[in-house]
Amino acid sequence: MKEKKNVKVCIIGGGKIGGALTSQLSENGCEVTVVDQDLMIVNKIANALDVITYQGNGASYAILNEIGAGSADIFISVTGSDELNLLACTTAHTMGAKHTIARVRNVEYALQSEFYTESLGLSMTINPEFAAAREIQRLLHFPLATRVEQFAKGRAELVEMAVESGNLMIGRTLFQINKGMKINLLICAVVRGGRLEIPNGDFMIQEGDVLYITGAPSAFEDGFKKMNLSVKPLNSVMIAGASRVATYLAQLLKREGANVTVIEKKRDVATDLAGRIPGISVMCSDAMEYFDSMSDADINHTDAMVALTNNDEYNLVISMYAESKHIDKVITKMNSQSTLRGLQKKTKICSVSKEDAATDLIAGYVRSLMAAENNDAIESLYSLMDGKLEFIEFKVRINEPFLEKPLKQLELKSGILIACIIRGRIPIIPRGDDVLKIGDSVLVVSVDKRISRFPDIFRE
Repeated sequence: MKEKKNVKVCIIGGGKIGGALTSQLSENGCEVTVVDQDLMIVNKIANALDVITYQGNGASYAILNEIGAGSADIFISVTGSDELNLLACTTAHTMGAKHTIARVRNVEYALQSEFYTESLGLSMTINPEFAAAREIQRLLHFPLATRVEQFAKGRAELVEMAVESGNLMIGRTLFQINKGMKINLLICAVVRGGRLEIPNGDFMIQEGDVLYITGAPSAFEDGFKKMNLSVKPLNSVMIAGASRVATYLAQLLKREGANVTVIEKKRDVATDLAGRIPGISVMCSDAMEYFDSMSDADINHTDAMVALTNNDEYNLVISMYAESKHIDKVITKMNSQSTLRGLQKKTKICSVSKEDAATDLIAGYVRSLMAAENNDAIESLYSLMDGKLEFIEFKVRINEPFLEKPLKQLELKSGILIACIIRGRIPIIPRGDDVLKIGDSVLVVSVDKRISRFPDIFRE
């Protein structure tokens, strides 16, 4: 099975998500065509990337016919208009496009995603705001984590965390952590001083390291306790801004039983949110002023603060203020290309980007379609550190020579690690005597490589 070449991709909308997808997919060898109505956006993409660009309405049959949308392997519409995205994808599908992906932000449309995929021929719908809300929800469950991703429908998780003073792993090798502390987790990648590496058993953990850890959700709580790290239940969450992301997050947290307080300056927006989500508290106020009015007791009983206004600068300011008040978990929404990320990285504040969340989901799906055969397709993909580090979930669907052999007998390419095996509902931290079987979901870590097919992780 050779990788499919010259995959033709049409992208409607060259904004933040469309631009990120264009860059990533063109780097992966796809033949990319981008359409946007804004001439400045079109020229910016044309000057920066080796792709074909058009100015015009991406839902127009004439434009789609001109760019050859009917012969596209993958057609993606990610403009700011749900209606345009749905119309563009439906038209492209009718013209013959093999796979179509639409960005759908409206809550009512998002609830009908099954209808769009089954009746209108869409391969996938993506809601960036909901994807970001789910990412924030996962982060809130791990106060010490700076990123949390789920694989195999939540049966395995990836946690990014910095090693701080007092962590019992400091000064221990991975072998000592595994055998002595009996932590059923795998440290699969480490960033130290800006350098990324996949550690071996002799690697010694130091304060300041950034670790990427995989394992079953239940294993993290036990592991964190053994590391001398507190695990505090989530009871009270404050959200600044009643944006779409905030609306989705408030709904998710309310279902979990958390006490949710949303602070929104605009009275009409605050009133609308209070009417749509019964049971949460909505305060019509400026977030900074509301913080100043809170008593020390109220602040001490606030487990987390999430800044979700549409202003990145304000989000960072209110987040830094919340951190100064010693709130355990602080998360801020930030544009994926924001220059403020340099300031945020110097704090313990976690940042979430709806553009990154959406791009990861779409890119994982597209990469799975780039394989000539769909027998080892990518189930999910998360790209970190500007693409230098990737976590890829594969599903093993056919018999291969590497199956049923102990992992210690298999030779992986450099910069590759098998981080977790999910068999049925059971996540397995891989050891030398474990084997791979048909039906397994396998989480692979890749450093400075683009992997589209599971067999490509092995040396020939």
